[in-house]
Amino acid sequence: MRSFQESCVFEAHLTKDYYPSGMKMVNLDQALGVEYFGKRMLNVPFYEQKNQYFAKPLEHYIFDRDVLEAVVSFLNEPFGDALYLQGPSGCGKTSILHQVCALLGWPILQVTLNGHFEVNELIGHPNIVNNQLVYIHGPLARAMKYGYILVLNEIDLADPAELAGLNDVLEGRHLVIIQNDGEVVEPHPNFRLAVTANTKGSGEYRTYCGTQMLNSAFLDRFRFVECSFIPHDSEEILLKQVTPYLSQEVQKMMIEVALKVRASHLEALPTQVNMTIPMSTRALLRWGHLIKAYKHCEDPVHLALKHAFTGRLTADEANFVHRLCGDWLPSNLKIFEKK
Repeated sequence: MRSFQESCVFEAHLTKDYYPSGMKMVNLDQALGVEYFGKRMLNVPFYEQKNQYFAKPLEHYIFDRDVLEAVVSFLNEPFGDALYLQGPSGCGKTSILHQVCALLGWPILQVTLNGHFEVNELIGHPNIVNNQLVYIHGPLARAMKYGYILVLNEIDLADPAELAGLNDVLEGRHLVIIQNDGEVVEPHPNFRLAVTANTKGSGEYRTYCGTQMLNSAFLDRFRFVECSFIPHDSEEILLKQVTPYLSQEVQKMMIEVALKVRASHLEALPTQVNMTIPMSTRALLRWGHLIKAYKHCEDPVHLALKHAFTGRLTADEANFVHRLCGDWLPSNLKIFEKK
């Protein structure tokens, strides 16, 4: 096998990883396109050479102010913590991390875990490249070496015993790679670790099958930020930006349906079906896109709703949602804005 030094040089060329050239101060409002922080500045890494871990900014993105404050504070000074973003599916837990990193120019790696996850998948493995046996570092080792942000999605799907292998890293200690002759990877000052989950690590929940009860000692190494769907007025603005071809009446109806579904999911009322699944912002926008795609169909609104959301529900739940849609959408209401 190649020596450790030779492997690092070879791997950096192979994966196009680069250390930051230095640090730079940025105005948060200017960098993120918001008006929250005033004159507050953030010291962020500067990379002269871009690599494959630079995220692309999302068009029409709207930040949740409270979550953004928590993310920025974590990036500025983690104080030895990792970040745990918890909330319902489709509320923007991962996207806010990607958007912040994209606008700040901070490389971000993302891995989605599952029930078969093993910590070694994050650390790396030996591999044959050009007839040479080299050690290829995994996303955890790369993020630690080069000062990237590592995001582990669906952390509550992983085996808690396996996750214990991350405890030393979460404590800010170095990573020892036994398979690579005991290589020691010191955490770069810019390295950050964040995770996302639908639960708070308390075990299986009716909507999120397969989630695990996580070890209390593991969870104690995180600061917790609860995420939810963006506020009503912000979601209205987002829907108007993404679906300008829909009439205002249809957009209003879509928002009302989403709110009613979420309310029924959180608290069952005698006159309503208790929804097992909320309508996420992601599903709402998918509904809008599909209405346009099905504009030549006889009933594009209800067909789009079925394919965007209700097709995954029970018959009672689906009928309830479509009744809500029908109540807010008279048959003579125009669907599309005139060009």
